[in-house]
Amino acid sequence: MFFQKEIVGGKIILRPYYMDDISAWQKWDIDSGIQKYMPEQQTEPMSAEEQIGYLKECEIDQTGAYWSIVWKENKKLIGTISLTDINKYHGIAELGIVVGETDYWGMGVATEAIKLVLEFVVRQIGLRRVVAEYEEGNLAMGKMLEGVGFNLECVCKSSRIKKGTPINTIRYYILI
Repeated sequence: MFFQKEIVGGKIILRPYYMDDISAWQKWDIDSGIQKYMPEQQTEPMSAEEQIGYLKECEIDQTGAYWSIVWKENKKLIGTISLTDINKYHGIAELGIVVGETDYWGMGVATEAIKLVLEFVVRQIGLRRVVAEYEEGNLAMGKMLEGVGFNLECVCKSSRIKKGTPINTIRYYILI
């Protein structure tokens, strides 16, 4: 369900992944500030071949929608946002987002990107429920999700392993 159409917002553009995005992804793979709350922390960047493989998987994924987040003013790639596990029958999906360029943190990028995606899923896919999950301790993500209308669903105890230790995740949902 790889979308070729851009979604234009006030400060950002959501566009399909491009092959040129790989170099930014590799940089984010080893940035400790970015990796701190990622589900599978990287200690070295994925190879270009691995990143190309991931991009190709996204292109053929029938249950996912993937976009790069680009700052409108300078066309700089600053993050990614996706909907995965899309189930049209049940009208559900899971949201994932990374703002990989830390210079753009605190500028409303994630908020705007999520709002654009939520508008899109209502118009184009017809979803009724979207969930998002983040690691306990990532308080900024919780505040941002609540700010765009998500509600706390649960604390998922020991739902991930981080550096060999079970950790909790926080699950939010929105009915649209």
